Amino acid sequence: MIISLGGQYYIRDLGFVHTSRIKLDKRSEVQIQKGSIVDLGKVVHYHFDKATHHAVPTTEPSENFYTMRPEDKNFVVDTDDFPHLRARPTWVSADENVDNIQNEINVYADGSKLINSVGRSMKRDIQIKLKAVSADHCSIAYVNEKGWTIAERGKDRLSSNGTFIFMKSMQQMNDHIPSDMIPLHDDMIISFVNYELRVRLHQKTNTEIEEQTAAMEEFFANKYQGGAADANVVADRPSEEVAQPTYTAEVQPNATPAVVEEAQPAAVVQEPAAAESQPAAAEEKKEEEAPKEEVAQPEAAAAGEPGVEGLDASPEELAGAATKIGAVYRGRKARAEVAEKRATLGSSAAAEVTPAADASGAEPEAVAQPGAEGADAAQAEAPVASAVAGGDAGAEAKTEEKPADASAEAKPAEEVKE
Repeated sequence: MIISLGGQYYIRDLGFVHTSRIKLDKRSEVQIQKGSIVDLGKVVHYHFDKATHHAVPTTEPSENFYTMRPEDKNFVVDTDDFPHLRARPTWVSADENVDNIQNEINVYADGSKLINSVGRSMKRDIQIKLKAVSADHCSIAYVNEKGWTIAERGKDRLSSNGTFIFMKSMQQMNDHIPSDMIPLHDDMIISFVNYELRVRLHQKTNTEIEEQTAAMEEFFANKYQGGAADANVVADRPSEEVAQPTYTAEVQPNATPAVVEEAQPAAVVQEPAAAESQPAAAEEKKEEEAPKEEVAQPEAAAAGEPGVEGLDASPEELAGAATKIGAVYRGRKARAEVAEKRATLGSSAAAEVTPAADASGAEPEAVAQPGAEGADAAQAEAPVASAVAGGDAGAEAKTEEKPADASAEAKPAEEVKE
């Protein structure tokens, strides 16, 4: 993100996965602060987790001196010891051999050397044996006014794969927060993953700036002039002549749609042809409506009022009461049907038992014995057989079917014997 503030351009890294970096050239150097991350040749990342100073750096950022966190003045100052800088690798490319890098880099500003060279060659003060690292890659130096810095200045040519300083510190990367606002300068090289952009700032004279400002003001004035003129004309008109805007119904995002109940017809009149073609459907409808009317009558009787409108109850309570009344009505009806069914089954069973008793051979035994003694024996056995088979009702039916005079049965028997 590019920001213009107070006549100065700034850049801010908002990326979370691939962070932006500043690339060194022959004329620039970057201040190393605690938490800074440096990429050497795009194959190894070094995190500077310790940076002590003899005094607080005072140099402000410029075209040749970049600072990733200009607002961070929290420098560690130790006047009793030499300034110390320590770095450890956090990432190494899979194409390189991890054993060829130094697990820790320590640089002391003890006065013996002002500049410490870094590269693949054995002549370098800090040797990093990686193929992508140039023989003379970069240098690290300490100055009281600038603090610890890294640069590629003072060489015949730049490194082959470049030296990059991340805009974010290690803490900012871990917390996934944007970087600080870094001042942009002319010829600064910004690296976005695999792309590099060079910044060009065109300097303008005071006359050019005034002309540009006047052109901008005129542009915005003309842009909104039509709307302002219309507003003035409307303001000059009388209040009754001003046309009021027409508002239309708008649907609110969180509004609850109103439920519109459709008016149902009072009665549906069917055509004669349709009524004749569907007699069965009309009968079924009448049968379905009949129980509903029967249920509504007990409900009104139980409430003791002429209709549902007089009841002081909610629709849910009325529905529950109707359900209970319907259940009671259906229970009574079911019990009546069961009792009627039992009576029917009992009478049919008694009717079936009587012929079975006649065919069992009881009457032939009574007929085979002539005289009054045979008749008395037949009358004595008949009630017993009927009582066992069909109960009291069967016995009564049996006794009614028997003739009152026993001699009437004996006479046909004597005739047969003769």
